[in-house]
Amino acid sequence: MERNKGKNRKSIILITTLILLIIILSYFTINCYSEYKNNLSQNKDITSKIQVLKDENANILKEKEEYINEENYLNSLDEEISNLKKEVFKLARKLEDKILNNETNYKIAYITFDDGPYHSTDDVLDILDEYKVKATFFTIGLDKDICYDNKNYSCAETYKKEADRGHTIANHTYTHAIFRGLYNSTTSFITDVKKQEALIEERTGIKTNIVRFPGGSSTAGNLKNSITNELRNMGYGWIDWTAGDGDGGYVPNTTVAWNNLTSQINENIEVILFHDYSRATISILPKAIEYLEDKNYIILPLFYESIKVNK
Repeated sequence: MERNKGKNRKSIILITTLILLIIILSYFTINCYSEYKNNLSQNKDITSKIQVLKDENANILKEKEEYINEENYLNSLDEEISNLKKEVFKLARKLEDKILNNETNYKIAYITFDDGPYHSTDDVLDILDEYKVKATFFTIGLDKDICYDNKNYSCAETYKKEADRGHTIANHTYTHAIFRGLYNSTTSFITDVKKQEALIEERTGIKTNIVRFPGGSSTAGNLKNSITNELRNMGYGWIDWTAGDGDGGYVPNTTVAWNNLTSQINENIEVILFHDYSRATISILPKAIEYLEDKNYIILPLFYESIKVNK
């Protein structure tokens, strides 16, 4: 009996120990499994985030490649347009020679606009677009960030509009300060030209090489030769005009402007002076273009090699 009791006690201890071991193992197993599940979930979350970053990086690389391709395309397009313009100007120069030698019935009109840009320059550009005509804009820089003729608008971007539409951008000095120091000396004039040159290049990427004296070259008086010599050294040509509608002064109505213009059109190569602030000029501009084309004029933008540009 005592022996059996001893055996039973040992069995109970053994079973109890096993149960405790099972409980302990189960506890650790559950904890480990729970921790495994948590780690698995975290790993999945990390993997997901890594994939998102990879996708974002791939998109960035794709966009960068597209941007580079687009930039290269635009650069090549700009170069192509520049080359085409050079070819057009070569043909125009040959046409000038034929006109002077009476070898053709065609004539040339260079339409130019001084003193801009203005808010009203947009109206001029729209008319030129409508008639598929290219012109020349002799620009100034002073007070142009805010449009002089409409203070609610900025004219800073107008330089680029003119260039992007294929017109010639030319230099009319930065200040146009005829009576406020521009013609004090050769240095004062050239400094103003350089300042406007820098502004045009900043706004358009174009380095202009044609200048018009504010008031015309005669306004320079005794400084004219000195100034033109310095301009020549800088690679500039300069130009006045042969005809206009008088909009730089007092023009009471469009009839007077029209009569002024048509009475002065008498040369085979005309350089026409307008101002893009003049409502009279803007009113007669469509009619003026039609008038010139009916008289066999080809309307072109100015270019440095033209015989009308003094070099």
